[in-house]
Amino acid sequence: MSNLELLQKGMKAWENNDADTLAPIVADDFVMTGPTPQPLGKAEFIGFMHVLLEAMPDFAFNVSRYEENGDTIVAYSHITGTHTGTLALPGLPPIPATGKKIALPEEVHTYTIKNGKLQSLVTDARPDAGVTGMLSQLGVLLPQ
Repeated sequence: MSNLELLQKGMKAWENNDADTLAPIVADDFVMTGPTPQPLGKAEFIGFMHVLLEAMPDFAFNVSRYEENGDTIVAYSHITGTHTGTLALPGLPPIPATGKKIALPEEVHTYTIKNGKLQSLVTDARPDAGVTGMLSQLGVLLPQ
């Protein structure tokens, strides 16, 4: 399986809330930075998937293009979803369903793949994207 096919398999598993498919292709020392206030390890990353998909079962990456360079793949995406379930993010009170649709601006996701596993994910940490952008579109302010 090519690195791009591995990434696409992982993204599809995420959108389907399929931890059984995602977990084996994520490295044990995986780290995600950018869309959340704190970096996430493998277990937190998979937990984050469950939280987002409980709140937005139609969550989608909507990747417009990929750029592959060795072990690095850059994905350009426009995340969308509809807030139909409770959003229970760590450190915040649960946010009951609002029925609002979110459509984040294009985000740049840089994935590193080593030895057939997702090693890291870095996203551009913009205030109108990631968790901050999602909460803003839902009308929720982050505590200062």
